[in-house]
Amino acid sequence: MECLYCGWCCKNMSPFGINPCPNLIEIGGFWFCEDYENRPQECRNHSFDARFCPIGLDVLKLKSLDEIRYRIDKGWELSKQLNK
Repeated sequence: MECLYCGWCCKNMSPFGINPCPNLIEIGGFWFCEDYENRPQECRNHSFDARFCPIGLDVLKLKSLDEIRYRIDKGWELSKQLNK
């Protein structure tokens, strides 16, 4: 499943019992885990049986493949900057 970086899961389902998750950070409208490499197992296991996250599609109101592609590509680019 491709994450669309909407942050909904981290804002609403934190395994730490604190919403939003204390590791959630926002960069230019994209949401990331500040400690992705050490995220809890619940976060590692989070997935849907779909190509693109259905929550992200709904939250972000994405309608076209170009919009989806942009979110995935830009999110990936931003996430690489976090890991430097």
